[in-house]
Amino acid sequence: MNQKETYKMDRNLNITRHLCLLPGIFLIVSGILLLFFPDLSQALFDFPGKTISKEPIAHALGVRQLAIGLMIVALSVSRQTKALGFVMVIGAIVPMADFLIFQPVIGTVSAMRHFAPVPFIFGLGVYLLAKSRNK
Repeated sequence: MNQKETYKMDRNLNITRHLCLLPGIFLIVSGILLLFFPDLSQALFDFPGKTISKEPIAHALGVRQLAIGLMIVALSVSRQTKALGFVMVIGAIVPMADFLIFQPVIGTVSAMRHFAPVPFIFGLGVYLLAKSRNK
């Protein structure tokens, strides 16, 4: 591999790692909302039923979101390409499961906001794994 190809591959990996910051930061923000502003998160995420602030699951979901988001950001910033790729591919299961769980409760159209990031997250992970293998 010549120097120009190496530079281009490193540049593409950097761009991909930076794109991974988007779902990471989103998860951190949504985790903070669930932990500290559960009523606002209920409106934003279209949770059905009674006030979510009285449900302990809101805090559990907040911790989950925050932890996964921090993992993604830490791996991205520390340039752990292969580990970040695995976290992104496996992490795509979470919004997919959220879609499958919420779809019967809030309807397919509303639940699509949970499914929408799956191709993006999964695609980033697959790309990172493929390129880390070549490097």
